[in-house]
Amino acid sequence: MNIGDWTTKRAMLQPDSTIIISDDGRAYTYEEFNRRVNRVANALPGIGVTRGERIAVLFPNNPEFLEVLFATAKTGAIMVPLNYRLSPSELAYILDDCGARALAYTPEFSEQVQALKNMVKGVEKYVSVGAGEVEGSIDYEEWISGSLESEPATGVEVTMDDSHFLMYTAGTTGTPKGAIITQDNTHWNAINALLAYMLSKKETNLVAAPLYHIAGLSAGATPTIFSGGRVILCRFFEPDQVLEMIENHRVTTMFGIPSMFRMMSMSERFDKTDFSSVRFLIAGGAPCPVPLIEKYLAKGVAFDQGYGLTETAPGVTALPEEDALRKRGSAGKPLFYVDVEIVDEDQMVVPPGEVGEIQIKGPNVFRGYWNMPEETEEALKYGWLHTGDIGYFDSEGYLYITDRKKDMIISGGENIYPAEVENVIRTHPKIADVGVVGMPDEKWGEVPLAVLIRKTGEDLEEKELAEYCQARLAHYKTPRKFIFVDDLPRTSTGKIIKKDLRSKYIQGA
Repeated sequence: MNIGDWTTKRAMLQPDSTIIISDDGRAYTYEEFNRRVNRVANALPGIGVTRGERIAVLFPNNPEFLEVLFATAKTGAIMVPLNYRLSPSELAYILDDCGARALAYTPEFSEQVQALKNMVKGVEKYVSVGAGEVEGSIDYEEWISGSLESEPATGVEVTMDDSHFLMYTAGTTGTPKGAIITQDNTHWNAINALLAYMLSKKETNLVAAPLYHIAGLSAGATPTIFSGGRVILCRFFEPDQVLEMIENHRVTTMFGIPSMFRMMSMSERFDKTDFSSVRFLIAGGAPCPVPLIEKYLAKGVAFDQGYGLTETAPGVTALPEEDALRKRGSAGKPLFYVDVEIVDEDQMVVPPGEVGEIQIKGPNVFRGYWNMPEETEEALKYGWLHTGDIGYFDSEGYLYITDRKKDMIISGGENIYPAEVENVIRTHPKIADVGVVGMPDEKWGEVPLAVLIRKTGEDLEEKELAEYCQARLAHYKTPRKFIFVDDLPRTSTGKIIKKDLRSKYIQGA
């Protein structure tokens, strides 16, 4: 069995039930969707994407994203979702690193794809969903139109042990890492979600967080499909549209990051929206502020909160809606098939109330990092995933996270490692050194702040440096403020002391 069998089985068990409704008006039953998945699966070998080969997708939240996801599951090929907020140079690194044979995209990303054609040599085929403007692209519908609708013949059986997709995360050293998510990881994450949230085929899940993100994909879409429910796809997040879709489609669950829910609560539509169908909302990516929880509670809507990582596909803990206020600040308790320990520097489990590193074990834990054996060994030593996150359990077994992975910035649910931003800024010919930290932002939670030293005799303004960064980094990674200084606080070995940067410059910024 493999993840692709989910759609095969559902097509037999509930052929006429709706699986997907997209905001462009398209809707598919499980039977219709499974036929399309099979067409994609049977067409993949024709563009060189066979078992173990990679196909990258630069998609918004569209049905084709899920078609490719389940088609690769059936054939043993590997999908690589791309973050469309990244710059062409960042995307080119990922495509080169994963060795993608093909890239599928939608027209709104044609400009990025055109730039990538001149930067990446390994991609042999480009597939456009819609009117692509990139020369030589294959039309998606034409590509699958001649394919069989029958289940693909793979020769060697594709199982839950096969790698399914690579989800790239920012690296602590500045180099993105491709987390290898197996079909088994996705399967057990769905089982954990079903048990934690009591999912069923009556579920209507709204996907407004990007599917290229592990939470957008696997905190709602895949568990809902596993349960036989239906998925409502919002191509891009827009608060008014999301509120309208919740009401019109009688949505029962939705995952989002706190900033998304905050923007929805600030909409003029919020007070008029009928939330009576919503069982709960799932908040993740950052702590959910109590005033925001209370504002939704006043509308009769509760939050389930949780903790997860890309490397755990992603679910680790969940805080039920009934504990949202009583256990404010907690990430909840471990999911059914997940073990969590808090250990000290000697790998000894610490008692409740004592702080240590969070370690995780379970069938949802990833296989490792693509082509990074040393990083994989370090992350999975002693049979546990070493998260680098710091926290503790209280006397009732609720997890509290007190610190994140060292120096990491979370901006609008996106992880930003300062080293990646610093590496780019240091390539500027007028910069001697730089330290990047997160500073508070009302809308996004945090945004990057760069504290810099110019090279002797050089004149450099913020605008010039901002434009330099924007050409090389995703917009959300570009520092919102630059502070030029004569010196940076350092340890005796010359390492920049980030906590001193925060204490000295954040308030002034």
